[in-house]
Amino acid sequence: MKFIRTKSRKYETLGVEFTPQGVAFALLERIAGQLPRLITAEFIPDTETPVVALRERLAKLDGRSAPCNLVMPAAGYQLLLGDAPDVPINELSEALRWRVKDLVSFPVVDAIVQAFLLPESCTRGGTRLAYAAVAKRSVVSEQVALAHEGGLALQAIDIPELALSQLALACLDTSRAVGLVHLIPGGGTLLLIREGELYLARNFTLDFNGGLLDDLPADALVLELQRSLDYFERQMRQVPPANIYLCGENITDDKITPSLKGGLAARVELLPLSQGLSIADDIEPHTLPLCLHAIGAALAEGGVR
Repeated sequence: MKFIRTKSRKYETLGVEFTPQGVAFALLERIAGQLPRLITAEFIPDTETPVVALRERLAKLDGRSAPCNLVMPAAGYQLLLGDAPDVPINELSEALRWRVKDLVSFPVVDAIVQAFLLPESCTRGGTRLAYAAVAKRSVVSEQVALAHEGGLALQAIDIPELALSQLALACLDTSRAVGLVHLIPGGGTLLLIREGELYLARNFTLDFNGGLLDDLPADALVLELQRSLDYFERQMRQVPPANIYLCGENITDDKITPSLKGGLAARVELLPLSQGLSIADDIEPHTLPLCLHAIGAALAEGGVR
């Protein structure tokens, strides 16, 4: 599911995310028979002029010509789950536009809507479910303008949930359902994925500042995750995951405490990035958590030679 797509494909793919704190980018190469190679990943803070700095960094890397997948800012769209209307797949987005008109805070005629169906095994009351990503047209235009200002070869604009799902598919075995939790200051996102398909994406708030010395509020996090796991099992009629993987800035193994592990039936551990990516030696480990959306966006497309 993409807000924008062109037909350009190259062996290298660039993922970029503009945030209020700066810009993250990741340049990735795919070669047949090998793990995707993360050539570089960097976060440029807003103490610099991020777009100018990005353009300069990519020029040095010779990465500006790589097809670029841009990640929508979290505040720039809404992701809504509901019953899928009985229409052909090519009419799904337009049909859902009018179903969500009362759920968005701006006129739906000003919206860009992209929808995707959940797997057939996932129904509610016999009706298939679908997600609709709804963005204000002016926000998408702002992202396009930033891409042009940065000299990027824009290929697609996607949402963070689907960028993270690409990261999960690269690093995890999803033959059985798995959970991926991306934590940020003040909250997080939980994805539930099975057999390569996204079943559930849910954002939640959490009293967590995200600092190096900040402990995870285990009880509150377990409660949030359990709510989603219950919905996945009871409403979507799916077998709950055996493993839940955590990622995010300053999310380290020592923060997965016994109370967190013991609060869920699933095993809780860190996302093993090196299991799905060949990471260049000169990429600073502390940079990777800041670039997860950008890395996932780069994984979403990429030629194979």
